[in-house]
Amino acid sequence: MRSETLVSEGVNDDVALTTQRVKVHIRCRKCGETFILRGVRDARGHIETGFKRCLCDNEDDFEIESLG
Repeated sequence: MRSETLVSEGVNDDVALTTQRVKVHIRCRKCGETFILRGVRDARGHIETGFKRCLCDNEDDFEIESLG
């Protein structure tokens, strides 16, 4: 199978900045478990990592910090 490199033509710097990868540190406030994930920052500044819930089934009580 042959792999090809995709070249995006006509993409300006504004679009490239909105899809910038960011490391995120997530700590569960219930059990203390920590996760370091990579996410994508959108145009509004929110970071989407795909993280849904902790190992203890916590889905909404997290401390989230951007690492860079």
